[in-house]
Amino acid sequence: MKLHALLALPLLALVAGCGSGSTEEEAARPVVEVSVASVTRGSIRSILESTGTLAPLPDREAKVSPLAPGRIRTMLVTTGDKVARGQTIATLDPGASAGLVEQARASVRVAEATLDQARVNLQLQTRAQSSSVSQAMLNVQAQRIALAKLRAGSRPQEVAQAEAALAGAQATLANAEQNLTRSRTLFGEGLLARKDLESAQAEERTARAAVTSAEQALSMAKQGNRPEDVRAGELALAQAEQELKAARGQDVQNAAKKQDVLIAEGQLSAARAALQSTVAQARTLTIVSPVEGTVVGRTVNPGETVDVTTVIATIVNLDRVRILLNVPPDRVGQITPGDVVEFSADVDPQLRHSARITVVNQALDPTSNTVQVEAVADNADRTLKDDGFVKASIVTRIRSNAILVPASALVDKDGKATVFVAGDDGVAHAVEVRTGVREGDRVEVLGGLKQGQQVVTAGAFELEDGTKIKAGQ
Repeated sequence: MKLHALLALPLLALVAGCGSGSTEEEAARPVVEVSVASVTRGSIRSILESTGTLAPLPDREAKVSPLAPGRIRTMLVTTGDKVARGQTIATLDPGASAGLVEQARASVRVAEATLDQARVNLQLQTRAQSSSVSQAMLNVQAQRIALAKLRAGSRPQEVAQAEAALAGAQATLANAEQNLTRSRTLFGEGLLARKDLESAQAEERTARAAVTSAEQALSMAKQGNRPEDVRAGELALAQAEQELKAARGQDVQNAAKKQDVLIAEGQLSAARAALQSTVAQARTLTIVSPVEGTVVGRTVNPGETVDVTTVIATIVNLDRVRILLNVPPDRVGQITPGDVVEFSADVDPQLRHSARITVVNQALDPTSNTVQVEAVADNADRTLKDDGFVKASIVTRIRSNAILVPASALVDKDGKATVFVAGDDGVAHAVEVRTGVREGDRVEVLGGLKQGQQVVTAGAFELEDGTKIKAGQ
């Protein structure tokens, strides 16, 4: 027992000596003074920096040219003038255009008068043909009755009917004579065609023949019926039927009158079209602004000859402007229409403006090796100028409720992103992290940290895991 105890004493002494040295070494470690900051939670944006130029919207810029060649008569605007859409900015020398318009209008008036007369002629012809048919039908009916009387023998009533038929034929003749007199007057004044006059003459002859037939019928009714009287009645009926056929055959003349109307309508349409064309050509003498805006360039003066390729003025509306940005092709996929763009222009680099992405092109510009992205910004105060240079920040993504640390808290340890957490024990604890969005001096941390923790922001490069630290002011 004593031997074992003696052997144990040096061992205890050795163990005691070792423990004392470790404590002294730990106490001798240096304390690194660092600066710390809190891990926060908030929103952070992914920003893509770009440069570009300002330009008008495509439908708000116009390089105005005349619609026809000519000589500038008046130039009504100068550089800097504000113009409204449709406002006349210049005129061309009219030359003979004014006379051509009046000539075309006169042609329309003549065509309208010709059409009116053709319609009147058609109406007169239709009425005349209708009247001729009606009279011829009455005559046929009368001749049939007269022939029936001749064949049946005369009676007092028949004599009275013959007298009535004669009176009717005489009245028809009087109407035909009046119509013929009127037609001769119109023909003499050049207002009636010859064929219309001939139609009236035929009607008068028909009516006169009807009177003769009625007179003969009355005579036969009074004298008694003889074979030759019956034969005469038959001939009168045949003649009346032939006249009815001839009256109905006047449909050909009706068709001719209708054709005259159609021809006149075509001539009027052609005259009106010619007038419209002439007026349109005359309007090309007036040059108007297709947009509302400001004249930023005027290139011609009165007296100069221009053609349809000559730009006489450039008009721009800058109430809204396009921002044409150049983006590296490997970053285009991060941008979508609607993304916010914050930018400044070289006119006033301190003034910040806002726009939204409208177009993300896919074609690569071989000259700059970039892809063009377009945004639109309001410019009611006209502070942005055409062709101005801009520096822009495109907000491609916004992360809400993200864990955030200062960018200075991140250090690289063996190729890994590391943050040193200042523990309550006064020791720096190395935490490997994954980072997300970076904006300015803030970085999103995707895991490994909690809100409220203290992280080293200055002096982290001197630290190792477990280093004693002292947070300075």
